[in-house]
Amino acid sequence: MALGRVFETTLVITCVDFRLNPDQFLQTKPEDQFLISRNPAGRVGPALQEIMLFDVFLGLKRVIVIHHTDCGGSQFKDADIREAHKSRLPDHSEIDHMVFGAFDEVEQSVRDDLHLLKTSPYVPKRISDQSLGFVYDIKTGLLTPVE
Repeated sequence: MALGRVFETTLVITCVDFRLNPDQFLQTKPEDQFLISRNPAGRVGPALQEIMLFDVFLGLKRVIVIHHTDCGGSQFKDADIREAHKSRLPDHSEIDHMVFGAFDEVEQSVRDDLHLLKTSPYVPKRISDQSLGFVYDIKTGLLTPVE
């Protein structure tokens, strides 16, 4: 129950890549109660606070994680991003612990994010149990489920 109301809201977490149009490939309509959250590489970690907020205000039913082929997240390493920032900000040791969402294999990145949903103390089991993961193929437009 969300602040006295009952909803069946789904949060879709996906990448900021301009080649993705989640409303189009999911064929959503306003009455579907889909929220779209976008961040670099479409990772769950940066969206945890959104999940917590939307659950309180809207009553989330599930999270759908959609990563995609040819993602920039597979073309960099977190260590390289950290190193670039550390050279600019050498007195900020917190940079050593920052995660920027890099990954090597797209299906595994979806599995990792689904695992984070299931193990995070911030995501209720009723949400994580209903959550799904997919890979969107940029070339074909197909969504493939990831277990």
